[in-house]
Amino acid sequence: MPEGLLIQGDNLAALRKLADSSVDLIYLDPPFRSEHIYRTTLSAGETSGAKIFDDRWRWNDESESDLRRLKLTSDQLAAMVGGFEAILGKSGRLAYILFMIERLVELKRLLKSTGSIALHCDQAASAPLKIAMDLLFGEENHLNTIVWCYGLGGSSPRRFPRKHDDIHWYAKEVDRYYFLPPVEPARSQRMKGKSKKIPDFWYIPSINNMAHERTGYPTQKPIALLERIVVSASPPCGSVLDPFSGSGTTLLAAARNNRSWIGIDIASEAVETSIRRLEIEGFDRNLSFQRWGLEI
Repeated sequence: MPEGLLIQGDNLAALRKLADSSVDLIYLDPPFRSEHIYRTTLSAGETSGAKIFDDRWRWNDESESDLRRLKLTSDQLAAMVGGFEAILGKSGRLAYILFMIERLVELKRLLKSTGSIALHCDQAASAPLKIAMDLLFGEENHLNTIVWCYGLGGSSPRRFPRKHDDIHWYAKEVDRYYFLPPVEPARSQRMKGKSKKIPDFWYIPSINNMAHERTGYPTQKPIALLERIVVSASPPCGSVLDPFSGSGTTLLAAARNNRSWIGIDIASEAVETSIRRLEIEGFDRNLSFQRWGLEI
């Protein structure tokens, strides 16, 4: 049975304790800069009192410290954050980008040379995060921006309905990364009866209010999405890291497919939900749990 490590605490501090070049695949579904406060949900239209995280971003003293620290780290980072500062000013948008850059620097360090990273975001953050990843990982190591298409959600009378997220996928080294492409039946007459690789837009339904897998965690992603990413981008018996593990979908997808995993989240509700899901499927027997870096 694959081994798992679940850490409750600030992911930046936790990432700094992990070994260099130790992970095959990193998937992250970070805050989207949505300007929402997220709470656990009970049923359609209801929320509990449990606040999971505040996704509103403002410039503050912590942001100022992040900016100074990144400018002192390396010439490359100083130039990058200086460019963002010149364009965005000392704003909530810049505070968010600095938060993400600090973590992406650590995540790059943790990837094996044969590894890759998939960053999940929506239209509010996709463009600046793509620029940051191009600069940190190298534009030549960008493999795909996968478009996850889903059906649920609202619409607006003044624009087309927003029904997709982006997943920016980068290799640590473009000629060495693991990839086992999912296939589907070909539809053309020329390839009738054959299979072909799926394209970079994926139609996978989001989780509706009646779905069996629904936990009530507000940003939960469907297990089918994460299993596709885990199986295609990490080797059998490999390792998967999710630094914003939320309800534990990545961890469950890794465990089901015989990958070891590390999950990190600061919210106790996220950790409790993850453990409960792993227990239900019997994947808690090889689980280690740490809180704020201290074994308990």
